[in-house]
Amino acid sequence: MRGCDHSIRQRRRPSPGARGLGTVLLTGSLALTLPGSAAAANDALQAWFQTRTQALFDAVAAGDRAIWDQTLDAGCMLTSEDGEVTDKAKFLAQLRPLPPGFRGKIVIRDLTVRDLGATAVVHYWMDESETIFAQELKTRYVATDTWRRSGATWRAVAMQVTVVPRDLEPIATDTSAWPAMVGSYRYPGDTQPRYRVFLRDGKLFGGRDEKTASALIPLAPLVFHQQGSIHLMVFVKDAAGEIGEVRELHKYNEVRLVRVPPRPAGS
Repeated sequence: MRGCDHSIRQRRRPSPGARGLGTVLLTGSLALTLPGSAAAANDALQAWFQTRTQALFDAVAAGDRAIWDQTLDAGCMLTSEDGEVTDKAKFLAQLRPLPPGFRGKIVIRDLTVRDLGATAVVHYWMDESETIFAQELKTRYVATDTWRRSGATWRAVAMQVTVVPRDLEPIATDTSAWPAMVGSYRYPGDTQPRYRVFLRDGKLFGGRDEKTASALIPLAPLVFHQQGSIHLMVFVKDAAGEIGEVRELHKYNEVRLVRVPPRPAGS
C-alpha cells in the first residue's frame, strides 16, 4: 500500500475470539441449510460473506492468522494491490501485527454475492483508515474473491484487490515557474499539439483545450497531479533553464511531450 510496506496485504487480519468465530461458522452453516425462500437464502448467504470478510480484514492489524488459515483454500491465490501474487503459505507467513506507531482499520461495504452453486463470486469495497505516527491516511479499495463450497461452509480459492484512484492533496510549493509552463506541447515527431497548459486565477490547468482542461494539483515546483486521472505531469527544463517538455507518468510508463515554440509576434 505505502512505502513503509506494512500495507493492506499485511493488515487484513481479523481478531475475533474463539467464541465469535464459532458463532460465525455456526450461523453461516445453519443459514445455508435452513429451508425458506430463495430471497431469504440469498440474504443469509450474503450476510455470511459480509460477516466473514469483515472478520478476515479485522484480523489483519492484529496479525491473527487463525481465521485466514481456516478460510483460505489450500491452493488459494492472492493478488495484492501492488500486483504481488502469493499463495496461502506465503500470505500467512507475511501476516504480522502492525508495528508500533501504526494503526489501521478496514470497513467492508456494498458487498454482493453471485451464487453459482459449487462456487460463489464475492465483490465488495474496502474503506481503510490508517495512522502512521499520527499521520492520517484514507484509502479505498475494490476487491473480487472466488469461493468454493466445502461441506457446510466455504473456502476462498482466489482473492484480488485494487486501489481506487483519487486526487492527491496539493502541497504548498514555489509557483514562480508556473507562467513559464503555459503553452502547447506535442509528442516528438508529431505535428499537432496534444496538451495545453493554462494559467487561470493563479492556478494551472492542463488538457487538450481550455474548455476541458482540468486542474494541475501541485506536488513540487515542477511536478503535478492531473486532477481526475492517475497521471503525474513533470515539467522539465532544458540546458538553458527553460521549460522544454512535460513528461506524463502514466501507469508506470513515461510519455514525453515537447514544447511547441510560440509563434513570433505578428505572425
